[in-house]
Amino acid sequence: MASIALKIPGREQLDFSVEIDASGVIQKARLTGVGNQAFLADLKNYRKNLKGKLQELPLPNGNSPAELMITEAILKLRGEWTPPYLEEEICHCRNVPLAVVDAAIVAGAHTPAKVSAWTSASTQCGTCRPDVEAYLRFRLRSGN
Repeated sequence: MASIALKIPGREQLDFSVEIDASGVIQKARLTGVGNQAFLADLKNYRKNLKGKLQELPLPNGNSPAELMITEAILKLRGEWTPPYLEEEICHCRNVPLAVVDAAIVAGAHTPAKVSAWTSASTQCGTCRPDVEAYLRFRLRSGN
């Protein structure tokens, strides 16, 4: 059984576990979470997809917190989670951790201006702006 637990501190939490047989077919799957009504509805709506091969599970099309977290969980279980930026701190001038930028994106900061406003990343010297933008595109799965 493989499991992934993801959370936005103080907000939503997702727990996803799958049991996969030797041919890659899902035998058991469990997708649960804690969050608001919309978050829980998105989890419920996605559960019908939890059959077949893990490699063939459809990724959610939207950018709601649940859809972004489901996408992350599936890609991590597949071994396909390859963010363009991996260092702990993404903005050195403002000392902004990547985890803070990531949480802001998942929570709804879907433009560079919103990421900056919510986190203060890339609001001083601007050298991290390309990294923030690349991570934003990766998280929203556009341009990748």
